[in-house]
Amino acid sequence: MMHPNSFSSIRFRFLMLGIILGIPAYSQSNDSLKIAQTVETYVSTNDFSGTILVAKNGMPIYHQSFGYGYLPAKNAIVNDFHFSIASVTKLFTAIRVLQLVDVGKLSLDESIETYLPKFKIPQGSRITLHHLLMHNSGLPNEKDRVYRRPYSPEEIVHTSLKNKAKEDFGDFHYNNLDYILLGLVIEAVSGASWEEQIQTFILDKLGMQETGFLAYGSYPSRFAYTYSYRNTKKPVQDALFYIENFYAAGSMYSTSKDLLLLDQALYGQALLSEKMSDLLAKSYPENSYCGYSVWNYRYPFSDIKPLIMERRGGIMGANVVLVRMPEQSGSIIILSNDDRFNPDSFGDESNLRERLIRVLGG
Repeated sequence: MMHPNSFSSIRFRFLMLGIILGIPAYSQSNDSLKIAQTVETYVSTNDFSGTILVAKNGMPIYHQSFGYGYLPAKNAIVNDFHFSIASVTKLFTAIRVLQLVDVGKLSLDESIETYLPKFKIPQGSRITLHHLLMHNSGLPNEKDRVYRRPYSPEEIVHTSLKNKAKEDFGDFHYNNLDYILLGLVIEAVSGASWEEQIQTFILDKLGMQETGFLAYGSYPSRFAYTYSYRNTKKPVQDALFYIENFYAAGSMYSTSKDLLLLDQALYGQALLSEKMSDLLAKSYPENSYCGYSVWNYRYPFSDIKPLIMERRGGIMGANVVLVRMPEQSGSIIILSNDDRFNPDSFGDESNLRERLIRVLGG
């Protein structure tokens, strides 16, 4: 079902926004109307639920919400709703690691064994922080059962290390354990909790007042509860689980506006020095283009082939993505609270994220 606002009213609002902000009317109407048409076409056939923010030069040119945050109450989602951001959390963890590297408290080439000697990690003397950031540790995944009751990060590490690894050391193998260990490393060298470190050195620094940490049964107001369709026509609300157990790998929530603040801060040196920013932006084709918590690549499915820095996340019905397009000064933030939106597509012309990349990237 389409958003009740008509296309003409959307166009009027964007034109007025351009006048108020002093943005040229041609670029404002040309870009924003293309985005609005793209979203409306998608929503009319896919019944999207969530918030979509598209920006150029840090200014929103499209910002609309659809669907419901809590279906029984028909609680309509609006632009300031909070969403679980799942593995986008890993970007915050990587930023804090790089900050600590920059001031000499951590070394990317130092072994995990050096920082966490009490853990008996297979090949711990070979696995460095670089390997953890890149998902090259060869360590196993955690089991779903660790989210059924409260576990400390240390307990999750000990339990998960008993599982069988699927890949060898040095091979790309995406898993949460790598970033749970990075969270523990941050705590070990700082003397403060991972949450306190993220709050002080990222959230407070940028004024991200609508971003925080989720826990079982503890959610912010105006929160978009998640739903899964499981190949049915009727959504089923996801059962509550101990989301705090995802810790430094996936326990945070945010809003579209706050994520835009993070996106824009990565252009300057508000969070990272030029050297650390270059490390975050480095592309690794041999590693499925995965770098330090983000994927850096040229999108191959449009003529211009725009440069992309991307962070995706998904936990059941929470499916989100932050796409940064530095050459176009463009940003795409999609926060969805059901599993009909797939943040992980590649080359799918019907996918909302890819449609928007093609519009902004020519």
